[in-house]
Amino acid sequence: MKASSGALLAVMAVAALATTALAKNYTVDGSTGWDTYVNYGKWTAGKTFMVGDNIEFKYEVYHNVLEVTKADYASCATGSPISTHSGGDTTFELTEAGTRYFICGIPRHCSNGTMHVKITTVAYDATTAAAIEAAAAPGAAPSSAPLPSPPADVYSDARTAPAGAPGASVPKSSAPRYQRTSAAVAGLAFAALLAIAA
Repeated sequence: MKASSGALLAVMAVAALATTALAKNYTVDGSTGWDTYVNYGKWTAGKTFMVGDNIEFKYEVYHNVLEVTKADYASCATGSPISTHSGGDTTFELTEAGTRYFICGIPRHCSNGTMHVKITTVAYDATTAAAIEAAAAPGAAPSSAPLPSPPADVYSDARTAPAGAPGASVPKSSAPRYQRTSAAVAGLAFAALLAIAA
């Protein structure tokens, strides 16, 4: 029984590590930040926030961030926030599935139709996280310019080039980073299970 409970703890720890390794950090409206006259509904559209992700608000010191209830969000009420934050940089960890509501507490900043955002978080899903990371990868977007041809003295296949020849290199893993991370995590889980069984 002791070994099986230890194995369960090891598997849970590895699952938590995998979730953390793939967690995504979002800066609210990355370019403008938390400010008036920004449509935060457009910013959240098409994004999938998952448990383990972080939401960072960057703002001028004359703004603030209030986490509020759904009812207070709908009416821009600032009298009884869940939490109040100031200082120009506030991060929230998305620790569970559900919707969280944020507004600026400065008069009229929420009620003018901007400075409010709701973040709906879903349970962590490795497949979805992998798809999000793949879409965000630098090589995901097609290039508009053709790739240049290699110089004549470079081997077309670096794997067959003699060591030290131009173009010779160790091939990089073709697996995306999240697959390599998952493989490393799986290896850690297997090693933990072997250690517990021993």
